[in-house]
Amino acid sequence: MTEVVVQGTVKPDGTLELNQPVNLPPGEVRVIVQAMTHSSENVLTVMERIWAERKAKGMQGRSGEQVDADIQSTRDEWEDRQGELDKARPVKE
Repeated sequence: MTEVVVQGTVKPDGTLELNQPVNLPPGEVRVIVQAMTHSSENVLTVMERIWAERKAKGMQGRSGEQVDADIQSTRDEWEDRQGELDKARPVKE
């Protein structure tokens, strides 16, 4: 199956106007139309909304100390793994 993705506009009368020609041979096609939503929200506004929704659900974010502890734990794991790899590596003479 050959697929071409193009953008277009749905006109007030419901017809579809494509922004460019479709380079396909003549014949039947299946058309799937998805609305292109353009949010006027900036990142901070979206994050504030998400935080408010999470708070309303009783969800609590991690504290700075928890984040720092998780980062240190990950670093320790990688150091341990690197130590294992170093021990397994043949010694060059």
